[in-house]
Amino acid sequence: METRANYVIVGIFTLAAILAAFAFVYWTAAIGDKGETTLLRVRIPGSASGLGRGSFVLFNGVKVGDVRRVYIDVDNPTVAIADTEIDRMTPITKSTQADIGLAGLTGQANIELKGADPKEVKLLDQAEKEGRVAEIVANPSAVTNLLQTAQNIFTRADKVLSDLEGFTHDVRGPLTDTVKNVQTFSDALARNSDGIDKFLSSVSSLSDELKGVSGKLDGTLKAAEGLLNAVDKDQIKSIVANVDTVTGNLKETSKQFDTVINNVNTAVGSINDFAQKTQGTLDKVNGVLDGIDPAEVRTALANIQKASDKANQAAADIAKVTNKFANRADDIDDTIKDARQLAHRLN
Repeated sequence: METRANYVIVGIFTLAAILAAFAFVYWTAAIGDKGETTLLRVRIPGSASGLGRGSFVLFNGVKVGDVRRVYIDVDNPTVAIADTEIDRMTPITKSTQADIGLAGLTGQANIELKGADPKEVKLLDQAEKEGRVAEIVANPSAVTNLLQTAQNIFTRADKVLSDLEGFTHDVRGPLTDTVKNVQTFSDALARNSDGIDKFLSSVSSLSDELKGVSGKLDGTLKAAEGLLNAVDKDQIKSIVANVDTVTGNLKETSKQFDTVINNVNTAVGSINDFAQKTQGTLDKVNGVLDGIDPAEVRTALANIQKASDKANQAAADIAKVTNKFANRADDIDDTIKDARQLAHRLN
């Protein structure tokens, strides 16, 4: 007797076995995921541009998880929050730094974790014990900083171009006038080129004349230098020393002249009348002086050098004479009286 297979029952049984196998695999995978991963919340100040679901979470360049969602913190709208699911064994501590970086040229952003102190408490283990979600604050996005810097550069460049355009507009007129003035000056030089040549020739001639004058001046200076060298310096020093000695002696003896001068002043008053009456005699004396030979005068001047040597002794003699005059004051008074009588007789 031949048996018939029920294909419907066989098909249902096969389908149920396949579904059971898929359910078992999913269940075991879910248990494994729950035991090996955990939630990490990353707070991002500023922009989280390029970061989205499925973005990688890297620790020192090694993928340790994925981003599940990105949203705005309702309590602080300036901060974006990224919930990530990462490996439970990731050594994240307080010293770990989180940055937002670009993944190549695709524009996709990733969360990059780096650095950890093994001596510090692991944030994931601590959060699990306390029954909360571990959190870490990321540095501002480098992409955002780059874009902001580029925006600032473009803004400044636009301002510089605007200022340059305004400057060009302002100086266009003066520059045009300057070019015209230069052209006018060039035309004037071209028209007066002959005069300029003559002027340069005159300057050349003047320089030649100055050279000749400089040669003559050099000869004059040499002659003057020779004349100065011919003078006996020792003789000049001797004359100056003698004159200084004479003036010193005169200064000492001048004090003794006070008494004599007072007496002489009285005599001068009396003799003045006598001098007026003898004017005719003085005219005759002038005639005699006119007859003196000038050569003899030059000879007398040549003897000044010798007289200066004797001036010191003469000063001492003068001091003695003044003393004698002071002692003979009575005789001088008698002489003055005799002079007055003589003047009366001449009248």
